[in-house]
Amino acid sequence: MRQALLAVAVVALVVLAGCGGASNSSGGPVGGGDGGSGAMAGDGSSGGSNNIGVSAGGAADANAFRSNVEEGYVPQPTDLTYEGLFHDYYFDTGQSRPCEALFCPSYSAAVTRDPLANDTERFVTVGLNSGVSKADFERKPLNLVVVIDTSGSMSDQFSEYYHDGGEERQVEENQPKIDAAGDAVVSMLGRLNASDRVGVVAYDNTARTVQGLQQVGETDRGDLRSEMRSLRADGGTNLDAGMGRAEEMLSAHAGNSERETRVVYVTDTMPNLGETDGAALESRMRSYANRGIHTTFVGVGVDFNSRLTETVSTVRGANYYTVDSPAGFDERMDEGFAYMVTPLVYNLSLEVAGDGYRIENVYGSPQADAASAELMEVTTLFPSRREGNKTEGGVVLLEVAKTGSDPTLDLVASYEDPGGGARTVTRNVGFESRTAPYYESSGVRKAVALAEYGSLVRNWMAHERAGGDAGADSADAAIEYRDHDDQWEQSSVDLAVSAPYDRRFDRFVEHFRAEKAALGADRMERDLAILERLAAADGGAERGEEDEASAPDDRATPSPMPTVAESQSDDSRTTAALADEGGPRDDGESASNAGLFGRFEGDLPLLGAVNLLVTLAVAAYGISQKRRSRASASERVE
Repeated sequence: MRQALLAVAVVALVVLAGCGGASNSSGGPVGGGDGGSGAMAGDGSSGGSNNIGVSAGGAADANAFRSNVEEGYVPQPTDLTYEGLFHDYYFDTGQSRPCEALFCPSYSAAVTRDPLANDTERFVTVGLNSGVSKADFERKPLNLVVVIDTSGSMSDQFSEYYHDGGEERQVEENQPKIDAAGDAVVSMLGRLNASDRVGVVAYDNTARTVQGLQQVGETDRGDLRSEMRSLRADGGTNLDAGMGRAEEMLSAHAGNSERETRVVYVTDTMPNLGETDGAALESRMRSYANRGIHTTFVGVGVDFNSRLTETVSTVRGANYYTVDSPAGFDERMDEGFAYMVTPLVYNLSLEVAGDGYRIENVYGSPQADAASAELMEVTTLFPSRREGNKTEGGVVLLEVAKTGSDPTLDLVASYEDPGGGARTVTRNVGFESRTAPYYESSGVRKAVALAEYGSLVRNWMAHERAGGDAGADSADAAIEYRDHDDQWEQSSVDLAVSAPYDRRFDRFVEHFRAEKAALGADRMERDLAILERLAAADGGAERGEEDEASAPDDRATPSPMPTVAESQSDDSRTTAALADEGGPRDDGESASNAGLFGRFEGDLPLLGAVNLLVTLAVAAYGISQKRRSRASASERVE
């Protein structure tokens, strides 16, 4: 009997081993961990764990999107940007040799399959690296003006929509936005040096000076703290007036290359007085940037209106953050302050040379919509954190299409340093005869998974905010059908998932779960929970009632990519089943996880049966061994 059970166990284990094996398309070993050992030789930089990271400007998180879903609302499509989503994760950038410059691009390739359409797609991550060590990094002295919104909408709690006609939802974070904003500005003051200059402006119907611009060493911080904590929210929202007052303070100091000059706006971004046109506000900020006055928006609350800040995210030196709790607000304005106010690189452009490939889509750059088939641009790169060999928000993802017979993709990167010096770096990426699924690093695999997630949920948001109209074919085409008091004020839309997105989320959540397991990425848990909630949500129509083909293809905006489940049936399995947070994972373990999900995702009962057989066989073997051991012990005692 024991021999029979052992035979069953061996057969079952062989089956599992065959399903979980992993190799690349050339038969070589699986790629290395997040340290980038699977990256392309000669591309970028290696080591660098003691260096600062680099990330794109624009949105610095996806907090507004997640908070809205968690509180039971449909977010605005602009609440989720690819650069903001990437900034919430750490990436292997594909480094393979030391970087001794301010900025060094690196590249990793991937060939994948779309998880919904099963089309083969090709991707390249542009890894963002710097040779500046953490010890040597030092921000310039600051000319800083904080402009704080004290309008009536700032009296609400973090999780309330002010323009919901008085309806409120009680939540865990019950501190009013104005109090949290005041506390965060106070904590920020502790990050300033005596040589910095600081001024504070408050605005509602009009703007007023809380403190004129002066040296921090000459400022009575106790009085300023009291002023900030005594602010009260009331009246309209005249952002235009606040901008004008800040400009008056800084105009005499703009253009000083020895100092960074910046305005930080703390607001829920719903202007309804003065100039409210988005194009006009963007033009004004571009004018400021040309004079050396840079802009940061810090958005507060679930009703923070990302539509306005998204219009200014392409401005030189600009970035924006959203915070969904007082604690998160404090962290952004305190611990991340130095990186927030220090542009590192300007005007990064990436040109595709030759006629073998063209750029299809760009994920992770505020200028993605302006990309052409040959050129991608990022206006500003900022420093970011590094943990081990991974960089916070450290990639931009390109989807490329083959247009000729040349298997090599030539990339020419050009950028400008803060002093105005121009630099150019040329590299090439070879797809050769790679077949799906192929990942050159864990960073490109993670970026692909997050980009397809972002595309799916952005299109869902547009679909629901257009009233469940299947004609809403992209996030950019979303039409607001609700009445508003003003173009920037917004009301909530209750969470709903109507057909065909109910079925799409059902399918996609398994793919995302498999990618999380294969990458060992604990950070993906919150977004997995978002997907699980959406997959379980009741729709505006009967689930599955509407034919899936009647809705827009989710690839209409920068979008989908491969699923482990579908791609594992290919003879060439993934080359990057790697650990995410907490260091590299054993390659064999990660590859096995990917293989299990890939081969058995569509046949989970079979997987359960095999696991049961293995468990029973091992248990029976263990019992027999214990009996033999006891018998032997008994014989020795006798």
